[in-house]
Amino acid sequence: MRMPLIWILGGIIILGGLWAYGIQTLGQGTFLGDLGFGIRAATSTASSTISVPSITNASAKKAVPKHVSVVAVVQGLSGVSQFLSLFKSTGVAGELSGKGPYTVLVSTNGAFSQLPPGTISKMTNAQKLRFIQYHVIEGRAIDPQAQTAGTIQSLSGDALNFSFGVDQIPLVNSAIFIEKHQASNGVVYLIDNVLLPPQRL
Repeated sequence: MRMPLIWILGGIIILGGLWAYGIQTLGQGTFLGDLGFGIRAATSTASSTISVPSITNASAKKAVPKHVSVVAVVQGLSGVSQFLSLFKSTGVAGELSGKGPYTVLVSTNGAFSQLPPGTISKMTNAQKLRFIQYHVIEGRAIDPQAQTAGTIQSLSGDALNFSFGVDQIPLVNSAIFIEKHQASNGVVYLIDNVLLPPQRL
């Protein structure tokens, strides 16, 4: 049976319309699949954006209770016993119970194991205090991915250098941010290196 001419012409008009729509939306990055046609148009953009690797946000899916301070967060982390011991013994933990905000940069045990033998044990009490204070920023809750490259003063009075490495990975000195933990009075970051204060002349 021959198809009526009107059906054939109608089909041609519909296909032509779809083809024209596809050309129009090609430059707009529209997905024809969203309209049920099962065709994905290529996306054309005038400029490309560098994708910054994200820091694991360990507290993104849960509300932070009012009593969970940066100190409580540090105490609850696993694999940071060496930092935690100094954090408490130097008295720095006791200084961070206020409103803040504070940023605490916590080095892992793995990072401590990379230090030359005796680095920490040979420090005087004053040096250990400065060492831990160098891992704390008072008055600011830093977001490394939004932070402009530059220096920020730590609690010890020494400058921490914030920059971006390969693939725009945010760094503090030479340490990479691993994990973020939100607290009621600031933020805690797990980092993969130990921050040693610069030598004073």
